[in-house]
Amino acid sequence: MPTRMPRHLMIAAAAALGAACSTTPVTTTPAPTMSSSGGDVALFPDTSGMWADSAGGMWMDASGALHMGGRSGMVMGLMPASIATFTNANILAHMGEGDSLEINLSKLGADRAQNAAVRDFAKRMVTAHSAHLQAANQTGVQSGVLLAPVPTDTADAAMAGHAMRRLAATPAGPMFDQRLMQTEVMMHQHMLHELGLLRGQASGDTQALVDQTITTVRRHLGDAQAVLRQLPPTS
Repeated sequence: MPTRMPRHLMIAAAAALGAACSTTPVTTTPAPTMSSSGGDVALFPDTSGMWADSAGGMWMDASGALHMGGRSGMVMGLMPASIATFTNANILAHMGEGDSLEINLSKLGADRAQNAAVRDFAKRMVTAHSAHLQAANQTGVQSGVLLAPVPTDTADAAMAGHAMRRLAATPAGPMFDQRLMQTEVMMHQHMLHELGLLRGQASGDTQALVDQTITTVRRHLGDAQAVLRQLPPTS
């Protein structure tokens, strides 16, 4: 039987996610327009959104919601109606899966990125999200619930899987570094969107963890945008 962790230790473990953040000042200024070769991911200065994969495929709007088939396409992933029956166990499982997806993405970046700032960001994300994954698990222990994924909650895994395959097929170099940071921006913007939806459904220690995570993910997003702006455009 797992040992119950005191609340103050659970909060400390969650805080580790923020401790691994960069000291880079957070900015809400959108990244400049930059499109990778082949018309893949593009970021827009009017904050209208960005392509999550190839142009014409999955679109992420300014709120972080995903649409299949372009800007006016069907919304994918979590929606208010779909999370109406979510329990704290479901919410913690969703957060833990998000951490695992981000860890896998960032490990690839830490191994292959050539730009020092990109490589450093990826390493910090591995550390930060590993700590947060532990915090989600320990929050479940503290609350006496077993993490329970919702079988239909698969959109994030599909999005991350596509991004991972795309990155794995990109040779190490400036294009890989830019695509990685574009994906990091996308992942954290989407994560922030979903946390905002989940917060109203959570309670107790789970809600406290969601609140802490929202603050930290905002910093991660600002850091990712700052690193992306530093990268030279690729042709």
